[in-house]
Amino acid sequence: MSESGGGDKRAKRPTAASLAFLGFALLAFGARADDAAPKPAPPDDGIIKDVMKKVGLAADPGQPEDFVVKARPGGEEDYVPVGRKAFVRGAKAKTPAELKAMEADFDAVQVRHNALRSRFPPAVKAVAAAEAAKAARDANPKKKPAAPASPQ
Repeated sequence: MSESGGGDKRAKRPTAASLAFLGFALLAFGARADDAAPKPAPPDDGIIKDVMKKVGLAADPGQPEDFVVKARPGGEEDYVPVGRKAFVRGAKAKTPAELKAMEADFDAVQVRHNALRSRFPPAVKAVAAAEAAKAARDANPKKKPAAPASPQ
C-alpha cells in the first residue's frame, strides 16, 4: 500500500509544478484590464521581437527629445555623407634656414643628453656602439644588402 500511495504523490508534484508555471506564464502574457488595445507592429518586427516586447526585454524607440529634433537638418538629405573632409594644414612649410636652426637645436639636445648618459656606465657602452655603427655606416655609404638565401 505504501508503494501505491507514494506513486500518487510523485505523480501529483510534477503536475502541480507544471500547472503553477502555466498559470504564471498566462498571467505574464495575458492582457490586463488597464491595458490599451495593442498597436499593430511595424512590418520589420518579427515574432521574436514581439515575444521579447511582451516579456519586457525589448521596446519600441520613443519620440526623440526636442533638442535632438532641433539639431537635425530641416529637410531630407539626398545622400548619406561618408568619411571626413580633407585635412587642411594650418601651418606653412619650413624654410631651409628654419630647418637648419631646428637641426642645430636637436644636435645641442643630443650633446646634453650624451653628457648625462656618460655618467651611467651601461649607457656609455650604448653611446660608443652607436658612434661605431655611425662611423661604419659613413665609411661604407653604398653597401649592397645581402642577397636573400635561396630555398633548398
